[in-house]
Amino acid sequence: MIKGEMKGPLSGVRVLAVEHAQAGPYGSMLLGDLGAEVIKIESPEGDMSRTFAGPQHKGETYYFMAFNRSKKSLVLDLGTETGKEAFYDLVKISDVVWDNFRAGVMERLGLDYESLKKIKPSIICCSITGYGSSGPYRERPSFDIVAQALSGIMSITGEPDGAPLKTGIAVADLSGGFFGALGVAAALAKRAVTGEGQKVEISLLNTCISLLAYHLSYYFCSGDVPKRLGSGHLSVIPFGAYETKEGHIALGICWPRVARTIGAEWMIDDPRFSTQEERWKHRQEFEEIFREHFSKATAEDWEELFKVDDIPGGPVNTLDKAAIDPQVLHNKMVLNLKHPLGGEIKLAGNPVKMPGCIDEEYSPPPTLGQHSAEILSQLLGYSEEKIKKLREEQEKHIEELKAHVHKQL
Repeated sequence: MIKGEMKGPLSGVRVLAVEHAQAGPYGSMLLGDLGAEVIKIESPEGDMSRTFAGPQHKGETYYFMAFNRSKKSLVLDLGTETGKEAFYDLVKISDVVWDNFRAGVMERLGLDYESLKKIKPSIICCSITGYGSSGPYRERPSFDIVAQALSGIMSITGEPDGAPLKTGIAVADLSGGFFGALGVAAALAKRAVTGEGQKVEISLLNTCISLLAYHLSYYFCSGDVPKRLGSGHLSVIPFGAYETKEGHIALGICWPRVARTIGAEWMIDDPRFSTQEERWKHRQEFEEIFREHFSKATAEDWEELFKVDDIPGGPVNTLDKAAIDPQVLHNKMVLNLKHPLGGEIKLAGNPVKMPGCIDEEYSPPPTLGQHSAEILSQLLGYSEEKIKKLREEQEKHIEELKAHVHKQL
């Protein structure tokens, strides 16, 4: 382990992350937050998200910074002999190889589980792909939105009379990352008993299907295909977001208490609304009455009444308000980290709170190749001459690739 490593439940675990964009980086960041030593293996061009458009901090993109704290960056050209040799040398002293490339890419690079277990039998490999390592879609490219579409998530997202929508967050990518982290944690627990490594497979399509648990159960039980309900619920009413005099207020399961809170006690005994089944039959009437009552006060006013009456609900915050919410700040879910290029950056925190995981000790997102010399010399014991040879071979390969591209044009 090289200097500056965190403590935490995964302290002592070394992860080699061959990743890009969001699904892989998010999951490996969680592992790093939990104490693992995560070495991000980047090509000389770097993670693709380093060049994404949008706001930056001293040249580093918001997108890259969002998913890459608690890591060290090592530049290796895995298309060169010296780059691949260095990777294999790292595998010998690591616990996990983590990637989120299309199925077949790691095999072509010689970095798949079957190849790496010959180097280290106890290695754990986790691959996050679009559809899995086999099956009719194996070779197809995928993005978060495609997984949301194929799984059916988009068909149930949006207003009833509107077009299908993707979720506001990249739910397929993010869930792929944290299911991957869960799989790695389980594999590490098993290896502690058996001493054996294994391959962990995660696909964006599978994670989306898993997240549709109760929607699919509803369909399997009823035969009815769930449709878009806006912020509503498949079987509970009232539930969702209601427009107020100023802003929107969201409600969880709260019947019949909420009827008293909004001054509509009569609804409790009204035969049209007295049972869940009847409220569903008369949903349009019910919602019209609720909308009328909620329009009489602001979201802030309703929130105060909800506190008094123990109603699960709250205002629909914009992100600027959520970022300064007193509970969010109390939970230390907004991190302030010093960036290696100077200045301070703010990032969303880690929701897993455990002894040894100290938010203040998280390392900031690394610059490209920031830790290359440190890892190669201190961790692998490479000489200056060997490091120089590796860099020269990388530079030569880059020039060859540029010449090839130019020739194709």
